[in-house]
Amino acid sequence: MTPRQAEVLGLVAKGLSYKEVGATPGLSERTVKYHMERIIELLHLENRAQAIAYVGRESANSAGNK
Repeated sequence: MTPRQAEVLGLVAKGLSYKEVGATPGLSERTVKYHMERIIELLHLENRAQAIAYVGRESANSAGNK
């Protein structure tokens, strides 16, 4: 996953809409949708909800490993 994809996924996982994330300089709503499609494909997930759940699991795993 690219740093930009990780940034987009993190913002979406915080509850921001694609439109809100698209307000970030250098991004558009369409670009956010593209990144999310690639992330979902890369992680072998089916939808945005699963991607958000993935972030939650990874955060919990990271916190548990410290």
